[in-house]
Amino acid sequence: MHRATLRAWFGNTHYQDRRGWAKGTLRQYTPRVRERVIALKQARIDRQKYFLGSPYVQMDYAKRYLTEEAPSLWFIDESVRQAGLQTHAPKKRTKGQDIVKRHRFPIKTIVGLGRIQQSCDFVGKKYILGSRDPVSVFSTSYYQWFEIYQIWRVLAETVEEAVDRLAMFWGDHPLPQVLRIDNAMTFRGGGRRPAVLSRFLKFLLNSNVMPLFAAPYRSYTNPHIEGHNRTFTEKLWAKHTFTSLPAIDRECARFNAESEEFFRFKFAVRLKAEGLRYHRPGATTNLLGLNTTRGKRIGFIRFVESWKERNEEIGIVVLERFIDLPGAYLNQYVFASLDLAAARLHIISEVEGQTTVIRTLRFPYDA
Repeated sequence: MHRATLRAWFGNTHYQDRRGWAKGTLRQYTPRVRERVIALKQARIDRQKYFLGSPYVQMDYAKRYLTEEAPSLWFIDESVRQAGLQTHAPKKRTKGQDIVKRHRFPIKTIVGLGRIQQSCDFVGKKYILGSRDPVSVFSTSYYQWFEIYQIWRVLAETVEEAVDRLAMFWGDHPLPQVLRIDNAMTFRGGGRRPAVLSRFLKFLLNSNVMPLFAAPYRSYTNPHIEGHNRTFTEKLWAKHTFTSLPAIDRECARFNAESEEFFRFKFAVRLKAEGLRYHRPGATTNLLGLNTTRGKRIGFIRFVESWKERNEEIGIVVLERFIDLPGAYLNQYVFASLDLAAARLHIISEVEGQTTVIRTLRFPYDA
């Protein structure tokens, strides 16, 4: 329909096909349902909940009124807007989506790596009032098939802290097929030595989780990782003036409990699905070597560039090792998959959902 037609239609006080309801009149839900929605939203605001969005109001409605069907998210959004209780402005569309499409970001390849995908990151160091000692924070979240966000204060940005937190989390939350991480030394390891598998990578691989390295220095392609810092800062850190570490721990626990409640509510059916894997309580965590290389892979999202350090040679860097690629792939994304059993690296280009292997090479590594 033309935009002018829609404007005229929305401007009518009654629908032209004479269906009988006046504009602004509720069709599916009653005024009482709207009042309940507004009251539940207001209650979340009054109790200073961390999560105020419509999905959480819908959860509150379902738990409060057990014999009734919860209203739709659209109806909740509209009711909240009319009541003047919107807590966040609608998100503006960014240029990132167009940039990703134009540069051949391998979306279909990544989605197909596994049903459950998760990310983790160390949030940038924070400082509390009256102390010069930095505070380290670790966070993790599912971004495919499940949805939950968890935050913990940790002693330092070390492999041990990351492993301990993930092992604890996976004790009662399903192991993912894929864990997306950034290229920080804690996760990558090896320093300047090429093709060295870090202790963190060995932990993931021995847990049958595929590590997926994000594209470095391109935050718009890695919202699942870059969003960790933003979520922690906006939802928790900026709302409090912390003067002690226990206070941080208390707020992190409150934040985690709210996210956990929604996770158990929204995904109750999926959590009963067959084939979900968990980290066995008390299981030893091998960080020193690989239990097996059979079926083990590491993924890398990379942007093909011209490298000044190598006389403008075109290619990518994988585990500190430069891989040259044909000039036709300059300024686009590729997906690199390291097959550990065969010690071979496969580099894939994706165009409109169709993949092409553009290079395969031997890739010896130190485990």
